[in-house]
Amino acid sequence: MLEAFNVGLEVDAPPGSEQESVHLLREVSLRVPQGHLMAIVGPSGCGKTTLLKVIAGIQEQTEGDLKWEDRDLKEEEDLHPGELGYVPQFSVAHDLLTVEECIASSMALRTQLPGTDDFEPKLDHILNVTGLADLAERRVKVLSGGQKRRLGLALELVTNPCLLLCDEVTSGLDPKSETEITELLRVLARENKRRVVINVTHSLASLEAFDSVLVMYQGRLVYHGAPKLLTHYFTVEHAEEVYLRLTQRDAQEWHESWTKKRSYYEAMLFESKPAAEEAAQAETDPDAPHPLAPEELPSMMSQVFTLLHRRWTIFRRDRGQVGLHLAMLIGFPLLVVIFALDGIKPLKQLNQRQETDIVYEMQRQAQHQFDQLQAGGIVSGLIMLQVVLVTLMASNNAAREIAGERLILEREKLGGLSTLAYLISKVLFLGVFVLAQSVWMGVFVDMVVGGLPGDLMVKLMLLVLASAAMTSICLGISALSRTPEKATILSIYLVGFQLPLSGAVLTLPDWLEGAVNPFIAAFWAWSGSLRSMSDTAFYDAVKKVTDTSLVSPELAAFVLLAHVVIGLSMTYVGSKGSQWE
Repeated sequence: MLEAFNVGLEVDAPPGSEQESVHLLREVSLRVPQGHLMAIVGPSGCGKTTLLKVIAGIQEQTEGDLKWEDRDLKEEEDLHPGELGYVPQFSVAHDLLTVEECIASSMALRTQLPGTDDFEPKLDHILNVTGLADLAERRVKVLSGGQKRRLGLALELVTNPCLLLCDEVTSGLDPKSETEITELLRVLARENKRRVVINVTHSLASLEAFDSVLVMYQGRLVYHGAPKLLTHYFTVEHAEEVYLRLTQRDAQEWHESWTKKRSYYEAMLFESKPAAEEAAQAETDPDAPHPLAPEELPSMMSQVFTLLHRRWTIFRRDRGQVGLHLAMLIGFPLLVVIFALDGIKPLKQLNQRQETDIVYEMQRQAQHQFDQLQAGGIVSGLIMLQVVLVTLMASNNAAREIAGERLILEREKLGGLSTLAYLISKVLFLGVFVLAQSVWMGVFVDMVVGGLPGDLMVKLMLLVLASAAMTSICLGISALSRTPEKATILSIYLVGFQLPLSGAVLTLPDWLEGAVNPFIAAFWAWSGSLRSMSDTAFYDAVKKVTDTSLVSPELAAFVLLAHVVIGLSMTYVGSKGSQWE
């Protein structure tokens, strides 16, 4: 049984408000028997979804107690992820996966069934009970609204939850689809006598299909009873008139009225089969369903491989992304070598012998200085252009990676997904792009140009680290952002500042250089690569075109690794934090 005793939720008031805090829920008390289907209804903003999130543990109540089977969910252990099913308003499936792949992926992330004899039968049962068997091979993006609602339910049934919470799964549907989904919820409540199914809905048209109706108004519970008694309690002819009736009295008055009559209406919910009688029957009836232990979660590495396989499947099917990555992989190195089609001419040391012809001597020294400036400029420019383009590719790889699937992540975390497993899967997936893009950039340019001065392996290492640093930071931005658009804009700004603040084009003032350089990944990759040429004739040429202090490759690598660590730390914190709508 699910029980709430004077549950309340108080949050800080929005900025500019005269109040210090706002009560989203006040004194909510209810009892819901097992094997029961309950609807939560009420006007917009009355606390329906908030109450559902409190029950699910997404938000923690600030007052009162919440119990499931006599277990205090605030003071004692929370519900096991396998005991709870939560279907949010939004789609929780990737558009490019098929229905069957989505359910199989959910089973692999939340159970240990994959690889066992029970996997296929369980998958087939879920497809059949939700009416999705004929749509198993269809991709999510072509499903109708009602079919997506069914899929959301199917994803939660992989653990056979005893508490199934649904938020607006019938909203926006045509009457036929709404009736079908409601009937499906009723079947789910009946097939497991231990299960409680709760559905938040705005619609008052199909309430007769529910065992009970809970009405919320301005954060207060004002009715919980049988659907057939709803019109009697509110003294209206039709259920659709209840919302208008609510506006005729203050929420506090409605709540006080309900408090006086609550015992009568709630008693009728248990009249058909009291909880004690049902429990006794469960003990004596050999055919009665026995409570099942919650599904054990898979290992962290099993979740990593499932996420990684799913991500590669999505990437392969996204032709736009595949085309963009190939275009950048091929086009960006070509863009670099365009500026060095004539190659880099070898630098000759200036002959120390002074010519007797003063005019000739001045011309000879001027030509040597010109050659140095030209060579230094092209070498410095080529290195910086490689670095900037690599960081641009890194930004494109990571900016939307987490923000674009944030709501799916939130639901999967509630189902037991390890944040560390999620982070590792992203590192492995993006690591392939980091290596491919940066190594190919360095090798291709080096081959076409005829060999840039300095150690190729050192330059490749710094390109890889620059890409990894920008990827990690942008991944952290993605994890901390609420929308993919915001993450993309911030990442673009970050890359845009790399060139002007690196010191490669214009030298920063000394007092500003030391403060800015630690945050500019491009500076360290560029500076370390140039310093690796210190044993060549080009080093002096490079120093002619820049007054920026160059650092050793070792120091550059260390700072870029620090960027990677900071970025991954941001990603972990951002992924672990809650960003429900």
